[in-house]
Amino acid sequence: MVPAATTSANQRGFVLVIALVVLVLLTGTALPMFKGAFIQEKVSGGNKTMVDDLFGAEASVAQQEAAFAALNDLSNEELEDLECGIKMIEGFEGGAKVRTFYYNPPPNGYNWGDGDGKKVAICHKHNNDLSVSLNAVGDELHKHMSHEGDYLGHCTDQMPDDPWATCIDKFGDSPKRLSWVQLWDQ
Repeated sequence: MVPAATTSANQRGFVLVIALVVLVLLTGTALPMFKGAFIQEKVSGGNKTMVDDLFGAEASVAQQEAAFAALNDLSNEELEDLECGIKMIEGFEGGAKVRTFYYNPPPNGYNWGDGDGKKVAICHKHNNDLSVSLNAVGDELHKHMSHEGDYLGHCTDQMPDDPWATCIDKFGDSPKRLSWVQLWDQ
């Protein structure tokens, strides 16, 4: 017969071994879960940074667009379309880049001409670019609109399908964003 103190000590030792085995198994299953949670936290943190960068770039573009729309003289602006007042605007924040094309309508209803809207750009027959006063544009029966071969804007290789389509005919009479592109620096 084994004394009671020895049996109790053996049982405690056996319980200790079982507890250690269970602890090792729990640790083995918990570590991958912690690792997965850590990776998910890093990914979501990266996504949050990307979204914050995008909002920052968009805010920068919106400020630039508002400043451009408030201009009434575009002669010092770098424009994509000189006649209709279309400018490429870019905003950067972190890895995000937003690019828009923004339209500022000419105050004379035709095109920006000399930059402040007081004169209109016209291609005069025989490819002579003219900058004429607004009242020299006329209508279909009078002044430049009645000249065969003349058209609105600077001379190009060929006459457009609608030679007297104004910027307002093409894009409207209020400032607006024409396009929006999101780019990422990777």
